[in-house]
Amino acid sequence: MARWENIYIAATAVDLPPVVTVPDAVADGRYPAKLADRTMQRSVAVAPPDVSPGAYAVRAARSALAGSGYDFDDVGLFVHTSVLDPSPRMSNPASWLERELGQGGFRDLAQVMHGCDGVMSGMRWAAAHLTADHERPAALLTAAESWQPTEVIDRWTADPDIPLGDGGAALVVSRERGIARLLATATYTQPALEGAHRGPRVFGHGVGLPVKLSERSRAFYATSDITRDDAWKMRSAGITVVIDRVLAYGGVERERIARIVLPFNGRHVLEEDYFPYLGGIAPARSSEDRGREVGHLGGADPIAALHVALESGELSSGDLAVVYSEGVGIVQSAALVEIV
Repeated sequence: MARWENIYIAATAVDLPPVVTVPDAVADGRYPAKLADRTMQRSVAVAPPDVSPGAYAVRAARSALAGSGYDFDDVGLFVHTSVLDPSPRMSNPASWLERELGQGGFRDLAQVMHGCDGVMSGMRWAAAHLTADHERPAALLTAAESWQPTEVIDRWTADPDIPLGDGGAALVVSRERGIARLLATATYTQPALEGAHRGPRVFGHGVGLPVKLSERSRAFYATSDITRDDAWKMRSAGITVVIDRVLAYGGVERERIARIVLPFNGRHVLEEDYFPYLGGIAPARSSEDRGREVGHLGGADPIAALHVALESGELSSGDLAVVYSEGVGIVQSAALVEIV
């Protein structure tokens, strides 16, 4: 949690597979019609089963580096994040990606398993790294997901309100130049709610498969002193708290914020669980609309949502914006940026 000086988002990039339309998914029985009506989702990005999520991360990384004007040799920190990584146990997906992108050497490298908030954790790490270490001018963040096979997770029903989309995204952070200045970051954690995603089991290989988040949350509330209503109030308050904190760090009044960029969390979730707690800040409608086309991209959401808000022109030079992210745990983060 900090205010940053001379730290920039140099470029963003997104690489997604083709989409499966919701009418097709409903027609073949993959997506219950009542959920489709509730979420108002139009389509979801679905990767071929033989294509790894890392392939999307690599292409997004190459595109982001090209857009930033940096080479991979300029990167002093490389962070990859995922929610449901399919790599063999006791392997390092970040090292595989590094091999695909270029040479190794003296570079900080990490695979972050931090749920859908992983990119925001990486952004804070990148800002701190570039502030402290001046050997190389850039940091690279990637995120990628492939929500399959069905025996592990059913993208359409694992979280009934949030269809899950495949693909990857990348973001380059720089201390020299960029398309947006990173002014401040803040994170708020509520570990009392972590059981809502974990369920009653704690450890064990293969525990909790297939992933059914609604069943886990029901089991948690059945035995917890925290009620579902309590949890909803705590989570909602966290949204307001972390936005207030990042604005305070940045020394910016709420009225100056042009847009808040939210995750691709489905229309129902956004309208019920997010919009009432934004303190009057207008949500980026371009990213909301894009989310209804591709689904929730896990850790890639913050990059992809910011990318579309910039590409669409909804955010333009001089605008101040908040990027909000939320992950299991529960971890809630916000970044304050100024478009250059």
